[in-house]
Amino acid sequence: MRRALVVLAAALVFAGDAIAADGPPAEWTVGYHGYAFLDVNRQESTSTARDFQSENHVMVFASRPWGRGTLQLLGTFTLEPATYRAEGEPELFQRGETYDGILLVDRQHPHDLFTQIAASWRTPLGAGRSFRLYVAPRGEPAIGPVAYPHRLSASLNPSAPLAHHNQDSTHASQDVVTAGFDLSRFTIEASGFHGREPDQNRWDLEQGRIDSYSGRVTYRATPSLSFQVSSARREHPEDLEPGSQTRTTGSGMYERLLPDGFIAVTATVGKDQTPDGQEWGNGVEAAWKFRKKHVVYSRVEGVTRDIFELTDKTQRPSGVSPEKTLVEAATFGYARSIPLLVEAGTELGADVTVYRLTSRLDPVYGDRPFSCHFYLKLSFASKGASGHEHHH
Repeated sequence: MRRALVVLAAALVFAGDAIAADGPPAEWTVGYHGYAFLDVNRQESTSTARDFQSENHVMVFASRPWGRGTLQLLGTFTLEPATYRAEGEPELFQRGETYDGILLVDRQHPHDLFTQIAASWRTPLGAGRSFRLYVAPRGEPAIGPVAYPHRLSASLNPSAPLAHHNQDSTHASQDVVTAGFDLSRFTIEASGFHGREPDQNRWDLEQGRIDSYSGRVTYRATPSLSFQVSSARREHPEDLEPGSQTRTTGSGMYERLLPDGFIAVTATVGKDQTPDGQEWGNGVEAAWKFRKKHVVYSRVEGVTRDIFELTDKTQRPSGVSPEKTLVEAATFGYARSIPLLVEAGTELGADVTVYRLTSRLDPVYGDRPFSCHFYLKLSFASKGASGHEHHH
C-alpha cells in the first residue's frame, strides 16, 4: 500500500506543477450512488441452506480540473462484512477465497469494507486522445470486464456469477498502478498490482509489493457496444493453492437506454491457467427494463469445478490428482419497481437458478438442485451520478 501511496503523491505533485498560476482554484464536483439488496436466499440440494442477507455497495467520487487534466478521487465501500455470515452466503457450486484456513465451497465470500480507494488523473492529448493514470491502495487493475456488482446487466441479480473467480475477482486488488491511453475508439491499459486475494479480515486494507501485471485493450464499436480482451499474470493469488496464475478474459457489453427502461447484455469468457491445468468460467447475462417498472433478467454460465472440492468441501490435497467437471447454471428472474421511498428507487424481485452437472455428484447435490431469491432492492444516487462508472 505504501508504494501505491508514494506513486499517488508523485502523480499529484506532477499534475500540480502544471496548474496555471492565474485564476481562482477550481471547485470540486462530488457525487455518490449505490444499492442494497435485502435478500431471502434458499439453496436446495440434498440439504437445504437458507439465509437472510444484504448485498450492498456505495460509490462516492469527487472531481475537479487539475493541471492540464481532470483529477478524480474514487471510493467504493460495502457493509457486507456485517450483512453476510463471516464464512459467506450460501451459493451452490461457488468457490474461491478462504475462511479459517478452509477453501470456501458452495459459498460466496463477502467483499471487503474498502473495495476501492483510488485517484485517477486524465489529460487530453488532442484529436480525441487522452492519457489516464490510476493509483489505488485498493482498486481494479486492467483485467476483465466491468465487475459484476457494477454491471447494468447484473443490476437486479443478487448472486455473484459462478465464474466470478475466472473473470472479474481482481476488482478489489491491492496496490494498483494503471496507465492507459484513449485512442479514438480504442483504450490500451497496463497495470502493476499485488496479486494476492484479500484475506478473511474484511475490515482492513492489506498491503504487499507490486508483483503482478496485466494488460487490456477495449474497443468501442458504438456508444452502446464495446469489447475487451485482457490478460494478467498473478503472483500466488490463493492462500491454499501453490503457484502463480495466468488469467485471460474476453467480453462484449451492450447497454442501451430506452424511453421507458433499458436493455443490457454482457457475454464473458474467462480462463485461469494454474499449475493444475485450465479452469474456465464463461457466461452470458441480460436484463431488460420496460414500461418503467418491469425488469426481466437472466444469466447462463458454465464453469470448471474440481470433483474432490465439491464432494469434500475442502481444498484438494496435493497427493490427489485433479479431476475436473463442467457445471452449468441458468438463472431467470423478474423484478418490479414499487413506490415505496421517495429518496430511493425500490424493486421487489425473485429469481430461480437450475443446474446441470455430472451424475457422479448426485449423492452430494441430488439430481435436481436449485436455488432461489426473494428480495427488496434499494437504489440511490446524487443528481447526475446514476451513470457514473466506478473505475473510470
